Amino acid sequence: MPDGVKLSSKVRGLPYINSWVAHPFLVAPSTFGLYTKFSHLELIESFLEDPETHRVSVASPELRGGPFIDFNGPMHEMKDFRDRTLARCAVQLSFAGAITRLYDMLQSSAKGLSLAGLYANIDPCLRHQVELSYDVCKQPLVRFIEPAFYASPAYDDSLQSMRLEHVSDHPRPFALSTPQLARDESSLELQIPFGSPIWTRLFAGADSQDALLEQIRPHMGAPDRDMPLLRKMLVPHMTTEHTSRPVPGEVRLRYFGHASVLMESANVSVLVDPLIGYPGEAGPDHFTFDDLPGHIDYVLITHPHMDHIVFETLLRIRDKVGCVVVGRAGGGNLQDVSLKLMLLRCGFAKVIELDEYESVEFGDGRIVGAPFYGEHGDLDVRAKLVYGVQMADASCLFFADSNPPSPEVYGPLRKLFPHVDCLFLGMECVGAPASWLYGPMLQKLLTRGEDQARRLDGCDAKAARGLWAYFNPKQFYVYAMGAEPWLTHITSILYSEDSTQFREARLLERELRAGGHHAEVLYGRMERSLRGSA
Repeated sequence: MPDGVKLSSKVRGLPYINSWVAHPFLVAPSTFGLYTKFSHLELIESFLEDPETHRVSVASPELRGGPFIDFNGPMHEMKDFRDRTLARCAVQLSFAGAITRLYDMLQSSAKGLSLAGLYANIDPCLRHQVELSYDVCKQPLVRFIEPAFYASPAYDDSLQSMRLEHVSDHPRPFALSTPQLARDESSLELQIPFGSPIWTRLFAGADSQDALLEQIRPHMGAPDRDMPLLRKMLVPHMTTEHTSRPVPGEVRLRYFGHASVLMESANVSVLVDPLIGYPGEAGPDHFTFDDLPGHIDYVLITHPHMDHIVFETLLRIRDKVGCVVVGRAGGGNLQDVSLKLMLLRCGFAKVIELDEYESVEFGDGRIVGAPFYGEHGDLDVRAKLVYGVQMADASCLFFADSNPPSPEVYGPLRKLFPHVDCLFLGMECVGAPASWLYGPMLQKLLTRGEDQARRLDGCDAKAARGLWAYFNPKQFYVYAMGAEPWLTHITSILYSEDSTQFREARLLERELRAGGHHAEVLYGRMERSLRGSA
């Protein structure tokens, strides 16, 4: 028998912040204003000045994912949105200006003498959210006290919303460089903060239809229009699970696309970097939300890039998740936002931070964090981890996009995992320049040469071969290539065997297979049963 209603798995819930696709640096109040001021508003002004260049650029495959707005609506709509942003985000923009002036003041005034007298020169809006210090080389530093930012006017969850739309079988257009203003007549947008329990009721079910709709009605822009649309998006909630659990003694792996892997035993489930597709969505055969277990004991987030911490998926599965595990942020670097604080604000009940070589123990195994090298533009980012997961007698390593200087840096990890069943490694070896992601936070512009040298790269074939030889896994998987069609809206990557990253991945795959080893470049879906490493 049905038990209430819930949102259909064939309806997307798209989280936005001020009409931009939600990602960590927009959720975090210390960086939202900087992104708005130095990315979003600059993009809009560029578009308004020369819309034709943007339209031609977004149509070029070579420029896909670049700083170009993909918008074909009336120009006055973009102008109105700019003006609304200036008004509704005025407080956050003032914080961004204060941060820039603070760094300028430190560069000119902090020369080795006491910093105590400089606090009076910090903008009042920022003065109680920062601590000044020197490093051991006498360079001035700022520590941003993130809990204070969340308690300040810089954090405004009324800017958060979610659009509900029916799943399409067309690839999703790149969306990170474009405010999401246009919507079709069959979609609706709800102005409800991400942390609200209403989202759990909508995604998880159990409420009656009338009770659910009455909770949501006050958050609709046009209830007479939106209520019939939402009714059509609801389906009966059934308490039975769609998917069976592994049998006792078995450990099962399921690849959901990109860097998302589910590792399950009869008693424990661990989901890494969840980015889940929908039934009926474009692309090859793939697992969907319907293939997730009813309860996920641990969700592991490897690093705070928008294709690895995906709010569209996380908010939808929040009711299933027992605990989220993240890397421990360094304690106040502007570019190193706290994932724990962020996820707690988004309604997750339990979030654990791990340092390198700390672990979480559970009944038949453990989760170990290890250093995550490279891929962050040579910035000091600590909220990132490689994970080793041991479940029963099976062990898997999840390297995501880590690009270590040498395999030997993982000596402590190899001691902890001397027998590895499966190693998962990203080989997106032609990453974006550092400014693509971190530009709005940089207080000194990078030269073109610096920007190109500090790309957000994963391993090439040579580096990947070194990791394989060092850990000697029974099975080697290349994943996190960003090419599945249901995630092109955040990666901009189109599947092509001619691309450099796929050529490198296929080269490694052929070499390992020629030596009689199991190697596979993942795309779409994969399922394997492990019964230990003995």
